[in-house]
Amino acid sequence: MLIKVSVLMLLAAFQCKSEKSNSTNEGPYCDQFGYEVLQAGLDSINFNMQQDYLRSIEYQQKLKAEMEELRRTLQGTGNYVAVQTKTLAEVQRDLVIMALNVSLLLSDTGKISQTQQVLPTTEMMNDLVLQLLANHTDSKNRFNTMTRHAGHNIPQTCSDVAGSRSGVYRLQPQAGFQESFEAFCDQEYEGGGWTVIQNRLNGSVNFFRGWEAYEKGFGDLRGEFWLGLSKMHELSYSKPHELHIILEDYEGKQVVAKYDSFQVAGPEEEYKLTLGTFSGDAGNSMEHHNGMKFSTKDSDNDIWSENCALKAQGAWWFGKCHNSHLNGLHLKGKAAEAEWKGIRWDAFRGKDYSLKRTRMMIRRNL
Repeated sequence: MLIKVSVLMLLAAFQCKSEKSNSTNEGPYCDQFGYEVLQAGLDSINFNMQQDYLRSIEYQQKLKAEMEELRRTLQGTGNYVAVQTKTLAEVQRDLVIMALNVSLLLSDTGKISQTQQVLPTTEMMNDLVLQLLANHTDSKNRFNTMTRHAGHNIPQTCSDVAGSRSGVYRLQPQAGFQESFEAFCDQEYEGGGWTVIQNRLNGSVNFFRGWEAYEKGFGDLRGEFWLGLSKMHELSYSKPHELHIILEDYEGKQVVAKYDSFQVAGPEEEYKLTLGTFSGDAGNSMEHHNGMKFSTKDSDNDIWSENCALKAQGAWWFGKCHNSHLNGLHLKGKAAEAEWKGIRWDAFRGKDYSLKRTRMMIRRNL
């Protein structure tokens, strides 16, 4: 726009000069006007050229900055490609190592397969040895000797466990004739050697179960559990045992019931309970249950016309029906329904009180 104005001014100046040359009337006005117009046009053209020069410099700098940004982008792309190339090389190396490991694994699998093919022959040889030993009058002693030499010298009871640390240990009351099993050994209470057969803490485990569960055992050996009637039978028949029962109420008071002998019969007698002489400060609430068979909700072996276990929602050596019931519901203290369903020990807190904690432990008599 400015260039157009400058051109018009120049044209006006030339027109004025042309009219002056053709006119007979000479005057200073046209000369002065033409000079000023010409000078203004030249100034305008000079200004426009300076503006164009500045704009060209600015555009050149912008173009230079864009070229620098493009150079950095290209350099970054080159670095990324280099990193990806290096990563690809590492992946290829890991694949080679993985292939070697798979090859070794396949080799080990082949060895395991060969070993498994040999195992049936080994088992048949073991059966043959056992059959030959059974024909000798001292078969039990010879078998025990063999198992000791074979590294199977498992403790019979917690009294045989070495060390003073309480925890879960594997026991085998009748080595060579029954399977071993895990039990919790209390090595701190009264000199240690105690096998815990029942533990109630907080009601986290359901104790309203059937015959099979109570026969085999259930729960967590490091928390709430029932060891199992079959294991109690094995332990108490392999060696003479005593029984201690620790009871605690919600006021923090603890008492203990002690019996100098404890024995649980086998399944053919529905695991009948036999207890010895009582001592302790808990009171003898097991007196009514001594000599009773075990009952569950699906196996009624009590001496009442109804099923005590079903009504009490637990399982115990019920008579007609109970003065103690340590497998009852965790009702948390004094409650109306505790008379039938709670964790009861009548001589300690009465019929309408459900205890907080109970712990039944047996130890081999020396």
